[in-house]
Amino acid sequence: MGNKKFNLTKLALAMGVTLGLAGCFSDNDNNIDIKPPVPEEPDTVVVGELPDGAVAEKQAAAFTVSVEDLSGAALGTAEAPVTVKITKGADKVVSLDGSELAAEELTLNAGTGIFSAAVADVTDAVTVTVNFTADGFINNSTTFTLSSDNTDESATVRLVPRTSSADTPVKVAAESKAVAELVKEGETLAFDEETGAITVTDADGNPQPITLAKEIEAEAETDDKGGVEVVIPSGSQMLFRDSEGELQPLTSAPELTVAYFNNEASSVTEANDNGDAADQARESSTLDVFPGGLDLEVPVPASNADNAEEVAQAGAFTTAGFVAIELTDAEGNKVKNFGETDGKKNSIEVKMTVDANTANACPMNYGTTDLDQKTVADFATDSTKATDSAYFRKGACVTVEGGTVASRTVKEGDIIPVWSYDADEAQWSFESYGVAQKVEGNDSIFNVAVQVTHLSYWNLDFFNWREPNRGQCGTNGRVEFDIVYGGENEVQNSTPFSLLVESQTNGYRKLKRARDSFFFDKSTILSPPAFPVFLQFLENGANIIDGVKGDENNPVDGTATRLKLDDVCELDGKTVVLVNEEPVETFAQPFKTELVCNVEGADQQGRAASATTVYLFQDGSRVGSIRTGNDGTAVYNNLVAGDYTARAANTTANNALTEAVSFTASATEVALEIPVANCVATEKPVTGTGGS
Repeated sequence: MGNKKFNLTKLALAMGVTLGLAGCFSDNDNNIDIKPPVPEEPDTVVVGELPDGAVAEKQAAAFTVSVEDLSGAALGTAEAPVTVKITKGADKVVSLDGSELAAEELTLNAGTGIFSAAVADVTDAVTVTVNFTADGFINNSTTFTLSSDNTDESATVRLVPRTSSADTPVKVAAESKAVAELVKEGETLAFDEETGAITVTDADGNPQPITLAKEIEAEAETDDKGGVEVVIPSGSQMLFRDSEGELQPLTSAPELTVAYFNNEASSVTEANDNGDAADQARESSTLDVFPGGLDLEVPVPASNADNAEEVAQAGAFTTAGFVAIELTDAEGNKVKNFGETDGKKNSIEVKMTVDANTANACPMNYGTTDLDQKTVADFATDSTKATDSAYFRKGACVTVEGGTVASRTVKEGDIIPVWSYDADEAQWSFESYGVAQKVEGNDSIFNVAVQVTHLSYWNLDFFNWREPNRGQCGTNGRVEFDIVYGGENEVQNSTPFSLLVESQTNGYRKLKRARDSFFFDKSTILSPPAFPVFLQFLENGANIIDGVKGDENNPVDGTATRLKLDDVCELDGKTVVLVNEEPVETFAQPFKTELVCNVEGADQQGRAASATTVYLFQDGSRVGSIRTGNDGTAVYNNLVAGDYTARAANTTANNALTEAVSFTASATEVALEIPVANCVATEKPVTGTGGS
């Protein structure tokens, strides 16, 4: 009983104390206010800290490439990656944060098709060539020249499938077949694994060639024409170069891929002569997907004397056609050459068909007899043999008396330089001179046949360069001009457009898409062609140029007309006026990029402003990009009103893109958080006094 009584007494006391405290908190009697106890603040917190070196600094220059198929869909997935190789300027190229490019960055597998990199120092101009390879596609590349006054570049590279169909949107005839499939009925193919030799014999044991031909289907006179035939003699060796550069036989009988790229000579000629504005404003062309492009730099000798000094010259191809040829075994090894017989290199024959409407941008006529390649080469390089005031130096066009070269259509007996393109290294080389030969019974085409001793891509091209023929533009070798809206006020343009420059004949075209430009109130042409051109600004497939202010040849008259320029350098320092009179609604759109830790269980996550590239998308397609500075901020000027998504390159994760942030163009800052996976959880003392 004693224990029970004691327990009741304690309970009563506890209740009394509780009631007493409750009374103390109430406002009665003597108004004494007693505050409840304050919970003790923790002495430490867990903070996710950014690792050393995580914050990126903006590099001197940078570039972005979107890699797509012919429909414009992004390439590069986990199942079908795109391989990236820097073939020129590799020692100058770094990641966006200035670190060495990681191997993971050189494989595109996230489905965006975007590759970005930087150059740390552009005190001296840096030229960079980037090559892209994907299974099932023909290689392609692009080249940038970055300098102190050209620090941001962007390009779109489209890859052509190895097999074409009726749905292929450009004029490419392509096919891949195992060589065994090319053997005719009654013939036998044998492959020697030790030597790499392929032999084909008929029923009587006589050697027979392997042949694959592809051509563009042409029904009407104005349809484009052309094609290629590849003939491989029996006994040819299939040799590739291993990682040490040594020639080795293929491991199995190869697959032969042939892709012919047409120069669209007939359709362009028809559009120029009889077409309307829509025919002349084509947003898609085979010339846009020529591997290596038509603007390039090749070594040109100072003369045709032996051992003459060669200097790299920037210029442009006017093409008569292009063919990609590959022989590949089951392990992906590509044939480089065909071995030797009695000390002489074995060769295969490549016969290309040339449309008779093809423009000859360096006319020199050899004739039709004695087509020995050395004899033709001696003639082509002899200035005294010039038939139209032009001759050649290592494939480059030179005029006898200086000045311009008068283009005309190709004739029988014309010399056409033959160039090779190393698809793995993205490098052009002059090879030889071909001669246009008549095709009996068909005046709409010519044949050009050459013997080639190594395998690559082959091109029939006229290379024209500004020196010594025309001289450079202005003081910096480029064309720069302003762009304004029509009307009285001449407001600076902000309407996005694609820049299209084309030869006034055919065979040359340069298209710079709107998303690859960083401003639209002015424009720059870095490698001005050395021949007459047409120039257009395309908005939704239509030209929007009215004329050039003060130019009688291209007057401002309220009518949309493509510019006709004898020399594109005429535009330098001028003002191009658009037919559009009302500016589109645009915003100066601010962005901010921050690194943010993501440490599980942390009380605080570290964050810091960091430089990177922000990409803008509409309907899943990249429409622009901008680099943020060291403070993580940037303003995208003249962003057209509309809805977008933005993603940033995560410089802490091999430039993988962040999650998309949706926004509507405005003056409101768009913040992009870049998650950092390798932050460190650190326990830190609480700072501050707390309390009241």
